[in-house]
Amino acid sequence: MQSERSKHSITYLSTGLVLRKIFIIDIDGCICEHVDNEHPELMSNAQPYPDSITKINQWYDQGHFICFFTARTEEHRETTLTWLQKHGVKYHQLILGKPRRREGDEYHYIDDTPIRATRYKGVFGDMVKKTKDVMVFEDE
Repeated sequence: MQSERSKHSITYLSTGLVLRKIFIIDIDGCICEHVDNEHPELMSNAQPYPDSITKINQWYDQGHFICFFTARTEEHRETTLTWLQKHGVKYHQLILGKPRRREGDEYHYIDDTPIRATRYKGVFGDMVKKTKDVMVFEDE
């Protein structure tokens, strides 16, 4: 099967099947200023990152799946939903309760399908292909 890339980054297979990207995105520090769970009173007024929201909304409009996965807890659900709506953020799913990372901890996501992990460094730009060192399980 051969694939082509469109200008919208959706893969079209020769069978006509369209493969979308599934974006799993943190909230605090990625689409708005970082707010710790210990200060929930600041969540409703967290400053948005407009460029990040614009890019996420573009991905949504292109047919990609947007899932927010955050360490905010269930008690922050209504405030989070209200904030997302107020700032016009388009998404499909919100998952609360991501395990909180302490200094020195790392997140490792393991799946039986190919994964691309991207660390947010202040800008959601266009996706480009680059070669990076990654940790993998040793082959058997």
